[in-house]
Amino acid sequence: MTLHEAAEIFGYWAQNPPAHLMVQIIARALGWTPAIASPGAGDRDIAASAPPGLAVSAGGIDMPPPQFDPDAMQRRNRERAVAIARRNARSADAATPAALPQTARPA
Repeated sequence: MTLHEAAEIFGYWAQNPPAHLMVQIIARALGWTPAIASPGAGDRDIAASAPPGLAVSAGGIDMPPPQFDPDAMQRRNRERAVAIARRNARSADAATPAALPQTARPA
């Protein structure tokens, strides 16, 4: 962001202040004060904590061991492809006009 762009933004904010700042000004005028910030966590606490977005479990996650056998992976993928093809064939058979009732068949 250039200084010119920053000046444009600040100029816009001077004419149209963000809503959260307006709410804060009104609240302080009515006597509200923000909570006193507690002392921040130490460096060791931050380093020991999990990074944001990482799910941490106290117990095991009961995942199967990783499988890096290419032959087994290909075999499993072929089995999945056959199962999908069979499922698609069944749904295609159900959608054919022969499967429709006699009154619903197109002329």
